[in-house]
Amino acid sequence: MTQNLKVITIGRNKDSDIYLDESCKLASRNHASIFYDGNQLMFRDTSTNGTMVNNVRVNHRTVPISDGDIIMIAGRYPVSWAQIHAFFPPRKPEPDSTVWSNGQPKDSQPINRTKWNWGAFGLYPIWGFFNGCWWGFLVSMCFGLLYPLPNIIFGIFGTRWAWDNRKWNSPQEFVKTQSVWAIWGIVIFCLQILAYLFFGMTILANL
Repeated sequence: MTQNLKVITIGRNKDSDIYLDESCKLASRNHASIFYDGNQLMFRDTSTNGTMVNNVRVNHRTVPISDGDIIMIAGRYPVSWAQIHAFFPPRKPEPDSTVWSNGQPKDSQPINRTKWNWGAFGLYPIWGFFNGCWWGFLVSMCFGLLYPLPNIIFGIFGTRWAWDNRKWNSPQEFVKTQSVWAIWGIVIFCLQILAYLFFGMTILANL
């Protein structure tokens, strides 16, 4: 039983690669097999009582499986991925070939994710739709009256959220986009301050 095996067996048969002892009475002696079809792992059930794969019953048929799927023989006896990996070691992820315009990987780019985001601060309900944070609109609907608390939170975390939640062609594109939003965010903030001063002075004048 080497790691180069293309097919492994599961069952109460003592010759099975993954052996289920006699206490697993609902499992068949030749319950199932797992094989690699050249593209991915496949699970083939050949049992009487079937198998549950991610809570879906599989009986006398073949389904693809992926690392982390929940496999329950006869709906009761789990097959762990540690057992499967003994025969089919997990593949190492291929290096991310995505590079930016300067030829460097994404993770090497000097993006300051903790930078205050004026666009998110001043316009987070609209800003969110264009920066991978669509739920900003829901926050404004539920907590908008708590101004400026939601604005401050978006100002603090906006740069991080936008960088993480949306795909950008380059760091330069990200910085340029946030700079444009920052201009509008500052303009809106200043207009809000002027509006508050105007209404405040109007109220004082009428006292």
